[in-house]
Amino acid sequence: MFNKTNSSSSSAPSAPDMPAKKTSSPSRGAAVPSIFGSDIVITGDIKTDGHIQIDGRLDGNIQAGNVTIGEKGAVNGKIVAGAVHIRGKVTGKIEANVVDLSETANVQADLVQDQLMIANGAFFDGKCTRKSNISSAAKTAKKTA
Repeated sequence: MFNKTNSSSSSAPSAPDMPAKKTSSPSRGAAVPSIFGSDIVITGDIKTDGHIQIDGRLDGNIQAGNVTIGEKGAVNGKIVAGAVHIRGKVTGKIEANVVDLSETANVQADLVQDQLMIANGAFFDGKCTRKSNISSAAKTAKKTA
């Protein structure tokens, strides 16, 4: 951890070998999520590039990198994210690449997604629409075949 140098020109002890500090901000993908506890009620919109976990109640819209709604969490609004994992209640609309409804999810929303996972026991009432147009992808595959 500490190095001793045999340099006669310097009488000061050498510093430990440590990696250089980054001058840029840390990657949001590796960042800790912002967690809104079960005692928090928010009225308004949330916008971030990071990860959010809602364990309380939000009356408003969310735009984030990833969103997790905890078992006691509730959102009444629109969610736009890369991935949405729901264990609680959502009423409104969800637009995401990946939507995951766990067995405790209660979702009354229209979904626009590329990948949808619904666990046995989850409640879902709404309309599902695929983000990417599957028919145009199939037509392209036929042309290249």
